[in-house]
Amino acid sequence: MVQGGQSASPSASAGSGWGTVRVMSVEREEVRRERLLKNEQAFRDYNNRRVSFEQDAEAIDELIPFVCECGDSECIEGMEMTLDDYMGAHSGPARFAVKPGHFFPEAERVVAEHDRFWLVEKRTA
Repeated sequence: MVQGGQSASPSASAGSGWGTVRVMSVEREEVRRERLLKNEQAFRDYNNRRVSFEQDAEAIDELIPFVCECGDSECIEGMEMTLDDYMGAHSGPARFAVKPGHFFPEAERVVAEHDRFWLVEKRTA
């Protein structure tokens, strides 16, 4: 019982039940996944502009600073990759390069771990 003599369980007269909580949770999770993808895509777009700038670099093995492409909108940490690393990391549209440890296991899986970056792939819904 909750203070005031009311039951803690949802009432039938209120038009909602425990199932509604689960539906809201699923909807909230979908919104969160979409926001993660949007953040990661924004960071990838920035890095793609960087690649177009750096493609004139003479040394193919030169380390270039990129921004972490994790889904955390407040993460602006840098990581270094070669152009070949970066191009290989984005072999598919659902793959993103992130700082080691910067991933969301509920929305993605780690595909490869390197010293300077990890490669993650979005889980399909």
